[in-house]
Amino acid sequence: MAVEGIVNAWIDANILLLVLVAAWLPLRRVLSGGRLGQALMGQARAMEWIFIAVILAPFLARLISGPSVAQLSLSDLLVSQYLNGNLEMSATRFEFLLGLRAELTDAFLLQREIWTQGLLALLLLGFMLSGVRLFVAALRLRRVLRNAHTLRCFGRLELLISDEVAVPFSTCGLRRRYVVLPVNALGHGRDLHFTLAHEFQHLRQFDLLHEFAVEALRPFFFWNPAFHICSRQLRDLREMACDQAVALRRPVELGGYCRSLIRACGRAQVDGAVFVPVGPAVGFVESSRTTMNSQLGRRIIALTGRTPPPGGQQVWKAIGLLFCTLLALGAVLMQSPTGWSHDRIMLSTIVNLERLEQRNASQPREAATLAPVNATTSAQ
Repeated sequence: MAVEGIVNAWIDANILLLVLVAAWLPLRRVLSGGRLGQALMGQARAMEWIFIAVILAPFLARLISGPSVAQLSLSDLLVSQYLNGNLEMSATRFEFLLGLRAELTDAFLLQREIWTQGLLALLLLGFMLSGVRLFVAALRLRRVLRNAHTLRCFGRLELLISDEVAVPFSTCGLRRRYVVLPVNALGHGRDLHFTLAHEFQHLRQFDLLHEFAVEALRPFFFWNPAFHICSRQLRDLREMACDQAVALRRPVELGGYCRSLIRACGRAQVDGAVFVPVGPAVGFVESSRTTMNSQLGRRIIALTGRTPPPGGQQVWKAIGLLFCTLLALGAVLMQSPTGWSHDRIMLSTIVNLERLEQRNASQPREAATLAPVNATTSAQ
């Protein structure tokens, strides 16, 4: 794929992220008002699929399609609507708006204008800052793992004890997976039982893989608020889905699980506690003090809500697949047209006629302006 294709696919992915925030989140809010909203595991899976589709669909669409492949594009649909009289504006202005994105993209790639150079500098600066932040988080996480003490080993899974962390969390390397527990967790046997159940559920759901993917993509979409909104929603859904899976397996222990969450947040808020930064890891509770209490409230409410209806998880997965299909179709439609269609030839003809009419209308005014000058010259 050429550089122009990569840039256009990246722009398409950013646009689709904004569309996702505008469509998926309101739909989820409406459906969450009923019993279907309690199917948290289905919601988490659906949003993971949708998030993957948003990022990959524009790149896959450009890899699969080519100049020899005839395809319908969004601009062709707009041209058809304009020729049918559904859009009220001059043909010249419509053609200008239709080609504005391609013109701005070409200007950015050529880097001949000052604004394009400034925009590129800002994007590179943001990318480097986000990359450095992720690198520092990974280094700190590695240091915590290196300084921790091994409690138990189960094949490729290690239970570690650390005095540098305030909340339990799980992470993984290239070959091993880790569950890290703070020292004070060992003094609460019942809480330790729920903590391990929660972290093992994260491993069963492959949440670490999704968390690593989101963090790796963050430097490329640091400027897009839709990416941060989606990643936050995805993290919250994963935590609540984990809670629900543990609670459904042991419904008689629901009260103890909720009290364990509250005590874990209380211990994490002790003054002087050291937190693992946001990075490639998933924790038992939120590691940021500013959002810990709000997330705890949402998790308790989700845990103590109604039981999810039979088939609710499958309904959400079906909705997720529908969104993935629509987003893939949108990624195909957002590509530039590969040739001149009949409608585009008609639009070009109308534009040329408008320009000819404007030129003919300006000629009488020019002749009227020159007539008095010629008369004065003759009199002299």
